Amino acid sequence: MKFWLGVVFGLVLVALGLLALPRGIAAAQFLAGPRDDAATADYLLTHKTADDYAAAAEKALAAKDEDLAAAIAQLATARGVALPADLTARIKAAEDAAASRTGADAWNGFLSGDAPNEAALAGAVAADLTGVGDVRDLYTQATRYLSGEEIDPLIIGLATVGLGLTAATVATLGAMAPEKAGVSTLKAVKRAGRLSPLLAREVGVAAANALDGPALKLVGSSLARLDLAAARAASGRVLKAEAVTTLKGLGTDVATIGGNAGYRTTVAALGSAKSAKEMGVIARLSARFGTATRAVMVLGGGALTFASMMTTAVVWSLWLVLWIAGLAFGAAKLGRRMGRWIWPVPKPSLHLRRT
Repeated sequence: MKFWLGVVFGLVLVALGLLALPRGIAAAQFLAGPRDDAATADYLLTHKTADDYAAAAEKALAAKDEDLAAAIAQLATARGVALPADLTARIKAAEDAAASRTGADAWNGFLSGDAPNEAALAGAVAADLTGVGDVRDLYTQATRYLSGEEIDPLIIGLATVGLGLTAATVATLGAMAPEKAGVSTLKAVKRAGRLSPLLAREVGVAAANALDGPALKLVGSSLARLDLAAARAASGRVLKAEAVTTLKGLGTDVATIGGNAGYRTTVAALGSAKSAKEMGVIARLSARFGTATRAVMVLGGGALTFASMMTTAVVWSLWLVLWIAGLAFGAAKLGRRMGRWIWPVPKPSLHLRRT
């Protein structure tokens, strides 16, 4: 009976080891290593199976989002996860089909500032890089303000910051161009209605609280009489310094994501991020994962912070400790039995006492 109990215990220990060892070791490494965003994402991905990758890629293809499907395939390859051959072939075919399509909306994006797609975004950003888009938006908003109509403080703030960055870009011979492009992208996504409501509310409130009404009026009246010098001078006072810093920082994160991961990841990040802080997390992830960043965002969901993964890591670490304790206990029992088998305990002999 004891023999069979030992066999059952051993089989259970092996089964638990197959589960606990890889995840427990990964959890211990995560807790002991650098507690940054990239390490958190790496640890989170250790819990994803080939089926998780395949399901996410299938969903992306069904939504005709070949960029996301390709990012998922790229991430799977980088992490040694094998996707079904037919799925990989369909992702490649979808990429080829997308590459053959060309956008015809760049000019409309330049004129209106709207960015429903990549080509229109390029046009809107190009307009902002020249300062045309920012002047147009400031004039539109200032005119509304003068007539008592509803205004958009975030558009005003971004246009104001954008004009300042345009001047800085010229003064630095293009050194500020990425930050300027980031702010312009943020404004274009906001105008297209694709900015996350929570993120829009956060930075919109910051811009509204920092808005200088008289300066905005002066911008409108100066532009109305084509006094560009006065309008530019007044635009520098439209927004208080703390809000300018916030919007510049967000624009820098947008530029980082765009440079590392591309247009669709940038728009997806702006559409899903709950705060400016989360945009910073995604920007740092883009430095680690590049064009696969969007796949990390989809597979990771909202669990992209160290705190969100701490409980999981602690639980798997405890599993590892318990498994090691069980292994030590089993090894001790086995060693004891083997020792007795090799060196049996001598049986006591009976000595008859003579009388």
